[in-house]
Amino acid sequence: MRTGAPRLSRLLAGGIGVLMTATGLACSSAQPAAVSPQRSAAADPAASARPTPSPSPTTAMIIGTEWTQVWNDTFNGPAGQGVSTANWKYDTGQGTFGTGEVERMTDSTANVHTDGQGNLDIVPLRGPLGWTSGRIQTTRAFAAPAGGEMMITASIVQPNPTNGIGYWPGFWLIAPQGPWPGTGEMDILEDVNGARELAGTLHCGNLTQHNADGTTGPCHEGTGLTSQLRPCPDCQSTYNTYSLVIDRRNAADESVSWYIDGNDYFTVYESQVGAAAWTEAIDHGFAIILDVAIGGGFPNVQCQCTSPLTDTTSGAPMGIGYVSVYSN
Repeated sequence: MRTGAPRLSRLLAGGIGVLMTATGLACSSAQPAAVSPQRSAAADPAASARPTPSPSPTTAMIIGTEWTQVWNDTFNGPAGQGVSTANWKYDTGQGTFGTGEVERMTDSTANVHTDGQGNLDIVPLRGPLGWTSGRIQTTRAFAAPAGGEMMITASIVQPNPTNGIGYWPGFWLIAPQGPWPGTGEMDILEDVNGARELAGTLHCGNLTQHNADGTTGPCHEGTGLTSQLRPCPDCQSTYNTYSLVIDRRNAADESVSWYIDGNDYFTVYESQVGAAAWTEAIDHGFAIILDVAIGGGFPNVQCQCTSPLTDTTSGAPMGIGYVSVYSN
């Protein structure tokens, strides 16, 4: 998100148990397979053909470090099925997330379904009563081990609408409970308005300590500490691997880093926000969320309009090949 853009929290219902990351599987030195240029038929006629994602490695040398997979979902199964309720819950409702988005989130397979080729599609649709879409979150939360690292990663192809004004796909983490932004939010992937971009952001701190730039707290809310939107020319035509690493190996200065296809592009250090705010925001479990919102503060700021528009494309899905959690 661009500096100074108003940004409200994406609130989350509680009730998630924490799964502490753990090791114990053997690691290999194999690199993850390269992103395949092969394409499969789109699940929805409004979307262009999309490629096949690479498989999620069970154990691998990733980003120069040996990692062990501790959780994974590959969305296998016949076309038209919903998500595994052992792994995911649906966040449903309209106007409940604090972001100004206009869609009604549902648990319908029209909005969230497997494509029969090992991928999950989250599909925003315009209907006679307005927009619907899908938002899912893990039933468990995942925490970086003290003295170690945790990586959360997913293979995603962003929506590719003809007119994307108002589209707001997201892959992100939030604490199961506690006040926002103090208990933290990490946006691994956001794009708005079909602009072929991505941004990574950390939200933390408070909304009461006013800064000279008009933001609040050590994370400069409501914008957060952000990479800003960056060009990602192939993000709507190719499955890319989006990753976030929480590094707790240096107790004096922990860090969070954002990667695309194994290349880091943004890092925030504990020393930038202070130990107290960092500990409250980072050193606990996080739920994983995938969604495609329509409209809201972030898209509106970028388009300088009120989104979506009357001709915003309906039915362009975000495709997810897998979601994995690793530790070392």
